[in-house]
Order: sequence, then structure tokens, then C-alpha cells
Amino acid sequence: MSEKMTIKKDLQCVLNMPEKIQSEFDNEHERSNSLPPYAPAKAYPVDEYEGCPANWMHGSDMASSYFLGVKENYGMWLDFNECFYHTHDVAVVISIQGINPITGQKMVGNNPLRLEQYHKKCPIHGTLFKQDRFCEKCGFKWPGQNYLATTGTPEMKMWLDGFRSSDGNVRQYIITEDKMRGVASQMIGEDRVFAIGIAYYLSKKKKPNVIKRQPERLTKDYHAGSSAMFWDQPPAYMGYIPDSTGTPLVLSMTTISSSENCRSSFSNPDVIDIQYDRTLYQLGPDLTQKIKVNESTKKLEIGAGALIEQRVYDDPKLMEYWEEKPAGMIYINYCDEITLKKILDQGRRADEKDGFMKGIKVGG
Repeated sequence: MSEKMTIKKDLQCVLNMPEKIQSEFDNEHERSNSLPPYAPAKAYPVDEYEGCPANWMHGSDMASSYFLGVKENYGMWLDFNECFYHTHDVAVVISIQGINPITGQKMVGNNPLRLEQYHKKCPIHGTLFKQDRFCEKCGFKWPGQNYLATTGTPEMKMWLDGFRSSDGNVRQYIITEDKMRGVASQMIGEDRVFAIGIAYYLSKKKKPNVIKRQPERLTKDYHAGSSAMFWDQPPAYMGYIPDSTGTPLVLSMTTISSSENCRSSFSNPDVIDIQYDRTLYQLGPDLTQKIKVNESTKKLEIGAGALIEQRVYDDPKLMEYWEEKPAGMIYINYCDEITLKKILDQGRRADEKDGFMKGIKVGG
């Protein structure tokens, strides 16, 4: 378990879950907000936990797959600043439930996580742009590309807090159970996925100079720019939550029908019913049993909330600068708090610690 999700060296991501920013207005004009604080969530490798739903993506030599718990009505932002320490320049393509948060384009099915630049023509209509990449048919200005890049982004500001609108502003990612507030739900409907995808592309050549890592960086609120906003202690929703008595939730040995609901005894008033599979597992001679996590538990969407003062910077390099295929990918499967606890309660994979020396005499 770690806050950093990694595929290969320095290709990392940290997902933050701060409190949601409330929209504020001056008369009818919505004001932009400063950056939310650093609030890293704990992430767990999917392959190491047997209780993960079968439809979650698994890892490989080219992809890492993680899962984490999220809470409704909280915000979210993605930190990619570790990319600055890589030997190559790095470009990052993001999919939020199957939608590119910079362009709004669908990124599932026949349109995978690939690098795209927009300099002359609208990618939707194929018509030539007017000044500043303005498409007359779309009625708005397009960004220069569909990714973040260390080449154009100021040093240590490679993060994305939400969906980029056509005027260049960013609307905060928010976690919601309301299907009609989810961006992907409204744009691609049933084609959406309940996960976040990230593809990392490298420059064809190494950088002439590599930034030296700063060990103290994660002890300061470099994102919000104010140490007073930094959360020294992660909020409870990032990990294990006991019930109102401080005792872990105990599951009944009674077989529960998939059509029945079981209400949590958590003290959190925001927690609602959750469904379970009939499938039960026996854990030894004491006949203790546990419930397999149902793949149809609460579905949480990612919506667009308040305005945040943030830019997506144009990449000054052309496509020829980048490798054609990603160097690695990270998949982030998110779930509600109760589902997270059920998965963790089922335990971690038991790796053979002695490896090839199992069963032979060892020791001094």
C-alpha cells in the first residue's frame, strides 16, 4: 500500500482527495478558486488482493493497476510531478471514465489513450481553424493537444484538478452518486467506465539535464502554495474506517441474497446501502466466512465542479518529438468506502517469502 502509483521508474501518479470546493459568484459571474490542498489517497495493487472484482484491469510489465476508495461530494486532483525527474521528457494522456478531461473526446473503444495535437484542423469536423484554434462549427477554441507534458508545463506544476473548459479554465473533479452530474455519463452514457486511465509517453531522446529529486517536496503543500492548507494527517475516508464503537465491521455467516441490501454500521451518515453477491468463502477450521465484493456495488461518477485557477500548457514540441507508443500505463479503479473495506478485509495475496529456497535448509 502506498500513495504513489508507479509503472517503471519515475512514471508515477498520486491521486488526491481534498474537500470539494464550493462555487462562489460575484453577481452572475462565477469566481475562480485557488488550488485545493495536497491530500494523497492510499492506493492498492489490484493483483495483490483476491477480493477485487473480476472486471477490474490487471497489471502487466507495461501497465500497473491500482484501486482506492473515494468519498461522495469530495474533490479530486492528479499529481504527475514525479515525471520531471525522468531521464526523458514525459507526456501524460488521461482518461476520466473514458473521457479526455482536456478535450472532452471519447477515449474508450476504438479511440485508445494516444497522443494528439491540434494545430490546423478541428479533430471533430476536419475544418481549418480560425485564429487561436477557433472552430466555427464547435463554437470554441481548441487546446493545442490532449495531454500534459513536461516540455510546456512549468517545473513542478504538472497536475490536473479537473475538466478543462473551452475558455481555458478548469472545473474541479468531484465525486458524485448523481448519474446526471457525471461528465462521462452525460457525454458517452453506457460506454463510460468506472476507472481512470493514464498513458505515459517518452521523448525519443533523453533530456540534456535531469532535475534533481527533492526529498522534502512531499512534506510541503507545493500544490496550494500555503503550508497552512496542508493536511498533515490524512482524513479518515482515505483508508480504514471503524464503526461507531471503534470495532471493525463483522459480517454475518448468513448467506445474503444478491437482491438484498445490508446496511453498514459505520458511523458515517453519508454511507448508504450496498449489495453483495451470494458467493461465500470458507477461511479455515473455524468456518469463518466472508463475502465476495459484488461488482455491481455503488456506482460513483466524476463530475465537473467549481472553477479552479489552473492552466493546461501547450506543448512546444511537435509529434515527431515523442515516441509513438506509451512507455507504460496506470489504471486506477475507484470504489466507495464500504467496498474498499470489504476488499481489504479479504486479505492480501500470500506471496511465498522464501521463493525458490522453500523447503530447503537455510540459516546460519
